[in-house]
Amino acid sequence: MRRLILEFPRDELNKIEGESSPLENLRTMETLLLVRRTPREITMISRVVLEKEVPNAEEYLRQLDKTTYQVRIIEREQKGAYIVLVRHRPKQTSPGRYVFGQGGAEVVSREVREGNLRLTYVGSATQIKSTLRILDKLGLRYEIMSLADARFSSDSPLGLLTEKQRRVLITAYRLGYYDIPRKIGSERLSRELNLHKSAVAALRRKAELRILADVLGE
Repeated sequence: MRRLILEFPRDELNKIEGESSPLENLRTMETLLLVRRTPREITMISRVVLEKEVPNAEEYLRQLDKTTYQVRIIEREQKGAYIVLVRHRPKQTSPGRYVFGQGGAEVVSREVREGNLRLTYVGSATQIKSTLRILDKLGLRYEIMSLADARFSSDSPLGLLTEKQRRVLITAYRLGYYDIPRKIGSERLSRELNLHKSAVAALRRKAELRILADVLGE
């Protein structure tokens, strides 16, 4: 399996999502924790920052994705910035169906960074190539942020983690952070990941907690 991360510039949103996409009002939509992922349901906690305040934030966020059936605001950080619980029922949708479905690769993460849309695909090498061919044929502009082996199956506990959590946990394991004695400390690990030490520690703890909860059935 391969994992491909693509970033589409803001001015491509209408081609992907259709005219007057609600994503245009998003500055940030980042997955903080993937709570549950099954073929029938995806539940996650996300941080959302809007360009402009809206009268009913929950209703607006529910309209961002046609697969969304529940949105609940957990915390309001500041004006236009929220921590939310989101539940999806995965299915092939339109507009944007050609981006998410036709290549065969599965979209496992959909985020917005500074107005740009970032999609994470998982699939075989053939499916990934097919997805890229379709995007090129459609004339969509994108940047490849990452292309690497996804060394876990769709039902692996690693599939419950966010991209950042997986990166921290897998890097820590490969570099010997969990060996006895340790081959690498937290300082060097943070340098390898190019992240602040406190950010690495927080991501690692969240990843460990999520995997333990899944293993223990909690």
